Amino acid sequence: MSSNTYRSLSATQNTIVSLLSQRVFSASAASLAPEDWNAVLNEAEQQSVFPVVYQAAAGMLSGSAAGGWKTRYHQHISHNFNVINAHYEAHDLLAAAGIPYTVIKGCASSFYYPEPELRTMGDVDLYVEKSSMDRVHSLFTGKGYEASGLDHPHHWSYERDGVELEIHWVPSGIPAADDGTVRALFGDLLERSRPVTQYGQTMILPDRFHHGLIMLLHTANHLTAGGVGLRHLLDWLVFENSMTEAEFCDIFSSTLRCIGLWHFACVLTAIGVRFFGCAPRSFCSEVSEALSTGMLLDIFDGGNFGVKDADRLNQSKLLRDNESRQIRGGGELGHAIRFLNQRARTQFPAAARFPLLLPIGWGKVLRNRAKAVKTGKQSRVNLQATLRGAKEREMLYEQLRLFEE
Repeated sequence: MSSNTYRSLSATQNTIVSLLSQRVFSASAASLAPEDWNAVLNEAEQQSVFPVVYQAAAGMLSGSAAGGWKTRYHQHISHNFNVINAHYEAHDLLAAAGIPYTVIKGCASSFYYPEPELRTMGDVDLYVEKSSMDRVHSLFTGKGYEASGLDHPHHWSYERDGVELEIHWVPSGIPAADDGTVRALFGDLLERSRPVTQYGQTMILPDRFHHGLIMLLHTANHLTAGGVGLRHLLDWLVFENSMTEAEFCDIFSSTLRCIGLWHFACVLTAIGVRFFGCAPRSFCSEVSEALSTGMLLDIFDGGNFGVKDADRLNQSKLLRDNESRQIRGGGELGHAIRFLNQRARTQFPAAARFPLLLPIGWGKVLRNRAKAVKTGKQSRVNLQATLRGAKEREMLYEQLRLFEE
């Protein structure tokens, strides 16, 4: 059991949970008087839920700090609308060219929020068929987008005026070891997507099944890497809470059980029920309070994509199998050896063909690491602390049973 399960939420964390519950899920207002509003709002930024938290807290802020946070709020909202408008521009371009597409994450997630503009926006993620990519590339570079990452196996990236655009032909988070079962679930993604209108404009969003599946895959992937912030959790909760229990189970139960994501969905939902005032669900009633609390604390610990703890990416290399995305299990020594073997095979390919050469590969890995630290390309890692952190997270994540059928 992770040490997280024996902790309680801090005053700052409780304040953020209460504010989100009130603003997003219309929970009863609680009397809040945190000692440090700056700590609350700083934490909200690290969790990528700042606009929602600020709106819920604005009437309670006072003094010189209030003006500074108001300015920061308007910066967030301006960025959000820039990204939203980029979604609409992308729709107009692709629709005019007759290229089928759908939005993934981003505006597909904000659609379920009571105030969509308050959902912190990152980049624009779209899904198209691989066969359309050459035409898509010409469309966006012709509109001033600068291409990058064209060697990525699942998406190409573009940037213009501070807005990043990713065009996917494979949704992120599908395990590399997938036998085709998960990928096949996206065979009718474009066919089942549908147009929606917000702010007087149109874009194409996935149906509920595919949107939920995309969120779970994306969240599981980042959770077991650097980490996810409250935005990922909130995206799931507003979506799940938009359905009745019967609707949710009818859409998801069978498929998620088959691919090993049902228990993960139950745990996320249980956090919403226990902490955020979401509608009670019988299907998550067996999730222990210790597990739901531990997961919420882990989300707080990592922040959005692990922004609060740079070492979490190193931990992820020890605690999960990058092919299956399952949690490894086993002792710390075994984790360290597997990690060294993995790096050795990459940096000394002969070791992949001849395992007896692995010790030579270890030496190469360690020398390269020492050189990178000395030149400032990489920071020094406290191996003992990394192993300890990986073990604690492993003990927590094992309970999620990710991708275990």
